[in-house]
Amino acid sequence: MKMRNFVKEKLTENGYVLGVFVASGSAMNCECLGINGMDFIIIDAEHAQTDTETMVDMARACELYGMAAFVRVYDPNDLPMMSRLLDVGIHGLMVPMVESRDQADGIIRYVKYPPIGKRGANGGRGPRWGMYEDYTKQSNENLYTIMQCETKRGVENIEEICQTPGLDCIFVGTADLSQDIGHPGDVNHPDVVEAVETVLNACKKHGITAGIVTGNQDAAIKRLKQGFRLVTCMNDQVFFRTESAKCLRAVRTGFAAQ
Repeated sequence: MKMRNFVKEKLTENGYVLGVFVASGSAMNCECLGINGMDFIIIDAEHAQTDTETMVDMARACELYGMAAFVRVYDPNDLPMMSRLLDVGIHGLMVPMVESRDQADGIIRYVKYPPIGKRGANGGRGPRWGMYEDYTKQSNENLYTIMQCETKRGVENIEEICQTPGLDCIFVGTADLSQDIGHPGDVNHPDVVEAVETVLNACKKHGITAGIVTGNQDAAIKRLKQGFRLVTCMNDQVFFRTESAKCLRAVRTGFAAQ
């Protein structure tokens, strides 16, 4: 029995991958996204309520459709917790607020097995209770590690961070980055644009996949054309709220016009 890295496969096949932040904690939503052909989801454990048992159900739903399930952790310094999430079968992690090479190295130590890191051996769902052959080697090759650059200090140190062995992707969080730079929410401010370009160029230079958050289809297309290769195009809870509001307004307006 062998592991697969759905994101790496699709990056090789298509040149880019599209994903969704799933804040709802809904395995049903994950299944719908998988049916639609989404490439990956990011279970948001930083700003949402999802517990570990629910994450496992969400990962199972994703696996039915060849869609990767990542988790954005809530504490970039809680390194043992990262190992535990991988032990229960999550396909990879997104770590917020990574600002230095030392911090990046510490994360890798807990998500990779020796000789790369120091993650402890286990017999849980991650290795499928012993069914994966040579699990430590397969895990080091296939579990995906994403680190977020979303502060001014992170941008300043991005060249060194991108050279971290075992790192797969740098993901720009534009909301926090624009806030930290001093232009909250203004992703088009020249200082923010320059910072984003700095991260993108460093990723290209060092062979790291460049990722970024967007909130709609037009923004996602723009970032793909810019050179980002791992792009989120929505948050499932925000999408449900906005689209349900549109439907409700349309029905009420249409009825009132009769």
